Amino acid sequence: MRSVLPTELARGQTVIVYARWLLVLVGLLVAVWNPDSLPQLRIQVGVILLVAIANFVMHAQLLRRRPTIQAVAYGASLGDLLVVSLLVASQGGFGSNTFVFFFPAVLAIAVAFPTPQAAGLSIMGVCLASLVGIVGAKNVDELVLRALAIGAVAVIGNAYWRLHRARIRPNASPTRDDAQDLFWGQVATLYARWAVVLGGALLVLSRAVTTSELAFGIMPVIILLIVNFYLHGRYLMERPANSMLTLIASALDLALVGGLYLAWSGPGGLANPLFVLLYPLVFAVGLVFPPRLSWAYTAASLGLYSVLVVASGINGERDLKMLVVRLATLAAMGGLGGVYWRIVRRESRSNASDETQSPKLAWQSASAG
Repeated sequence: MRSVLPTELARGQTVIVYARWLLVLVGLLVAVWNPDSLPQLRIQVGVILLVAIANFVMHAQLLRRRPTIQAVAYGASLGDLLVVSLLVASQGGFGSNTFVFFFPAVLAIAVAFPTPQAAGLSIMGVCLASLVGIVGAKNVDELVLRALAIGAVAVIGNAYWRLHRARIRPNASPTRDDAQDLFWGQVATLYARWAVVLGGALLVLSRAVTTSELAFGIMPVIILLIVNFYLHGRYLMERPANSMLTLIASALDLALVGGLYLAWSGPGGLANPLFVLLYPLVFAVGLVFPPRLSWAYTAASLGLYSVLVVASGINGERDLKMLVVRLATLAAMGGLGGVYWRIVRRESRSNASDETQSPKLAWQSASAG
């Protein structure tokens, strides 16, 4: 219980703290904008304030460069999942829009802890999201789609966490660092694309009522499947796509998710469940590319979803509130991915500088002798 976090785990706590502040700010927005009944509002505001106080304490520890006790870090992350679950349950379960808070919460866990702990907490997150979502759920396939998207975020984040410790080596050259991030980190975009393929296929196959609907709806899935087979094959042969091809493939991902959205035979607008597939896509690009590119991609995703929803019509202030919450959490996925990218790159540069300076000092000492 007294053991403290090593450096690799401590850096992930920064992402967790930022994700928790997001939960506090957007949670307050959800609570006070077009609020629910007074008893529900009391619960929501009280829980959010408790989270804010706890996060202030952890943030103060980081600012003072004090180590965090491991048990406290694990317990706080589990508490985040329980808080989100409580908020979702208090707002009716499946119909609550606050389920999207599970995405940044699981993202932070995936990049902050070693694989066994991250897997355990992420599985708890998926189970909690499914458990509270069962209440009021009309279609099991939409619940499975949510679980798939949340699980994909966990897999993407921790796969990147492992790569930066197993294969990516610090270098003094920014160009070489970019090449390594793209070479090895491409697995994040590949996993995100597989999630889109599986999720899109699930909904199309379960909801199509005519052969023409099935044929039209499955076309974007087939195109993504072919593209990812090609790119994943190159990756396994250690001949992954270059930066331009990866960006084009990521842009195609957005376009085809939009195609799936338009081909959806169920209710349109905010009721369309396919928007959850944007979360792993935006997060993956945030891990692989520098912020100037990943933020542009995030902005394009926000613009695409806004256009699709507005074109279908927004009815009243409640719909506008739902759209704002989804856009805020989607933007946070790209932002948190970029924050982790910067943290890892900064520490890699620092380690590379230390490694290059040490041999130089030894050489100078030998020359002096």
